[in-house]
Amino acid sequence: MPALAKLKASGQLVAAALVALVGLGVGLTAAWHAVDPERVGLWSGPRAFFFGVLDADMAARIDAHQLPGSTLYIVSVMVVGICFLVARELLGFARAGFGRQPR
Repeated sequence: MPALAKLKASGQLVAAALVALVGLGVGLTAAWHAVDPERVGLWSGPRAFFFGVLDADMAARIDAHQLPGSTLYIVSVMVVGICFLVARELLGFARAGFGRQPR
C-alpha cells in the first residue's frame, strides 16, 4: 500500500473519531441538561453559540442566554444524527483506504 494512501486513510479515521466525539459531547450535554437545567444547555448571544455548562456570572459577562430546553433537544438530535452519518462515512472511506471492504 502506498504511504500516501495509508496516511489519507489514517486521517479519515482520526476525523471520524473527532466527529464521533463531537456527537457524543452534544448528546451528553442534552442528557446533563435534564439533571441540571439551570447551568447546562444551548447558549446563544451576540458573540457566542455553543452547547455546554455556563454559570450566571459567565453568562452575564459574555451576554449569552440559554435557549429553551425543547430547542436544545431538537438541535441535539439533529447534530448527533449528522455526526453519526458523517463518522460512519469517514470510517467507510478509511476502511476502503486500508484495503478492507467498506460496510
